[in-house]
Amino acid sequence: MRSTYLSILSKYTFALIFAMFLKVLIMDVSFTRSYQIVETTTTKPSMTIVKYTVIPVEDSNIPFNKPYFNNPKIDKYVDDYISKNACTELNYNVIDIGGNRISIFLNCGTPYHVIYNYKKKEEVKFDSLLDDREGFIASTKKLLGLKYPKFVVEDADIEHAVYNIKPNELVGYYKTKEYGDIDVKINYNEIMDMLNYDMHYDDAYENEVYTLDRNKKTIAFTFDDGPSDYDLKLIDLLVDSHSSATFFVVGNRIENFPNSIHKMVEKGMEVGNHTYNHKSLAGLSANAIKSQITKTNDLFRNMTGQELKLLRPSYGAVNKKVLLQVGMPVVLWNIDTLDWKTRNAEKVYDEIVKNAEDGDIVLMHSLYKSTVDAVEKSLKELYKKGFQVVSVSKLVELKGRELSIGKSYVAVK
Repeated sequence: MRSTYLSILSKYTFALIFAMFLKVLIMDVSFTRSYQIVETTTTKPSMTIVKYTVIPVEDSNIPFNKPYFNNPKIDKYVDDYISKNACTELNYNVIDIGGNRISIFLNCGTPYHVIYNYKKKEEVKFDSLLDDREGFIASTKKLLGLKYPKFVVEDADIEHAVYNIKPNELVGYYKTKEYGDIDVKINYNEIMDMLNYDMHYDDAYENEVYTLDRNKKTIAFTFDDGPSDYDLKLIDLLVDSHSSATFFVVGNRIENFPNSIHKMVEKGMEVGNHTYNHKSLAGLSANAIKSQITKTNDLFRNMTGQELKLLRPSYGAVNKKVLLQVGMPVVLWNIDTLDWKTRNAEKVYDEIVKNAEDGDIVLMHSLYKSTVDAVEKSLKELYKKGFQVVSVSKLVELKGRELSIGKSYVAVK
């Protein structure tokens, strides 16, 4: 009986010692290779997915999880980020990009990215992934330009971007000096020859673009008395800022500035009627009113094949007789910049940004360089204030309204 008991005890002791030895061995292996790499099944070159443990952050008042690799150096990146940014939640993405390199992206408000070579046990710079750095930067700026105004892209710190590397795209995060943080998705199809790691290609993708938002503050820019050569610069500024405007043109000037008229149409600007020779309609007969409108409509149609749908009467002079004869909605304004009077860019700029409210219509004239300068500065400031700048008809659309023939409007609220 005693010998049987000693035999069992001896076997149990041996098993316990063996188990402890095996545990030490596993921990040693785990320390030197702290995660598994699992190949994805595809016929195309592909990244591999890093397996790691998800554990709770113990010293947080609000529970959230973090990736844990059981590797002191890698885990220090994660812990230092959480501590520095006082995270209360954490979004992360971990992926192996080949060449013994692991990409770790962390975000709890301030994006962070590190690439670690687990064989050499050292951090790797993002630039080391680029075969064509100049091409990559150029492509990045192009894609940013589809989503943000040109002046925002020019203000972005491309050199110190943070990237989230995903199997089929990069997501770039950028700081700007004037316009806050911005980001853009960069599909690998756009940069396939510029990187030196394996990736997925997705033919069914769409680049991110600027979109108008019904919930954002919106203001309409309008320009009277053109066309003129200054329209060309104004249109460039509007297009570069993903904005639009309504150009109310005078009929007897149309044939003298065909380039301006064609560019308005080509670039998606709205064109309205501002009478034929800038006469006050309120003092004219019914036939004369119709003639002022019809002649301008005909000239524009003959040049572009399109119709003018809005009227701004010269000097804003409108009465019941005018409203009965014009055959289209009449658009006035509630912010008068007096740009024709001051010819001062700063005063025009101040008039716009100090008075701008959602649904306003701004009156300017496309005959002065000072107006062009004021518009360039105003577009930047209005963007910072959360406005989107559009044409009158686009403002009406975003507000879910309709304009009626024979009625006048000073704003669209």
